[in-house]
Amino acid sequence: MSVIPNKNLIILTSALKASVGVVGFEDRCKQTIETLQSLRKHFPNDIILFTDGSPVPIEHEPIMQEVAKYVNAIIGWSGDVDIQQLASTGRKSEAETMMLFKMMVALKQNPELMKMMHEVKRIWKYSSRTTLDDNFNIKDHDHFGKYLFKKRIPSWMPKERRDTITDSLLITRMYSLCPSLLDNYLMTLRNIFEDIIKYQIDTEHSHFKNIDKKHLIELDNIHCQGIVAGSGELERY
Repeated sequence: MSVIPNKNLIILTSALKASVGVVGFEDRCKQTIETLQSLRKHFPNDIILFTDGSPVPIEHEPIMQEVAKYVNAIIGWSGDVDIQQLASTGRKSEAETMMLFKMMVALKQNPELMKMMHEVKRIWKYSSRTTLDDNFNIKDHDHFGKYLFKKRIPSWMPKERRDTITDSLLITRMYSLCPSLLDNYLMTLRNIFEDIIKYQIDTEHSHFKNIDKKHLIELDNIHCQGIVAGSGELERY
C-alpha cells in the first residue's frame, strides 16, 4: 500500500563555527536551540535535518548533544573539501548554496533519505537562529508544484547592476518548495552558484534571478525573525 505524503521536511542550515560575522559561538549555540524549540512548536511531528557547514568539525562539541534532542538527523560538512574551502574563506553565499545542492542530491541518492522522502509533502529551507511568530501558518505554503518565498525586495545594488543583473532579491532565511520541484531546484542551484561567482552577488539576488517565476508564489509575510550574522541585528520578515 502506497504512503500518502503527510510530512514536512525541514533542512535547517547552520554554521555554528563560522569564519565571518559578528555573532560569537556561544550566542550562535543559544540562538540555535531557540530556533529548534520554535521549530518543534510549529512542526512537532515533522522531519528536521540539521546540516552544518562550519569549516571546522563540530561533531564533538557539547552543543551537538542538545541539537540531537530536537532533530531527526545531523549532517556535518566539515570534511567536505568543497564546502570547507568556501566556508573557511568567508564565501558565505557560495558555501550555503553548495551545501544546499549537496543536501538535495542526498535526498535523491542516500538510501535512508530516499526512503524518508516517500512521506514528504513539502521541503523547507530554514536558516538557523530564526524563530517563527505566532501568526505563522504552515498552510500558507501548501501549494503543489510551487516555490513559496517572501515577496521580492528591490535590490540595493547600483542602478547599472540592477539593470544588467537583477533588480530584486528573495529572502532565503525561510522558504519552501514542493518535492515535485526537486530536480528543478537542483538545476536552479547550479545556476545560482555560477551567478554568485560570475556577478559577485549574494545568494538572495541570485535566487531571484534564477528561480523560474512560473513556479513562484510570493507571500507578503512569512512570519519569522532572525539575527543577521554580519551585523547581529534582528530582522523581521
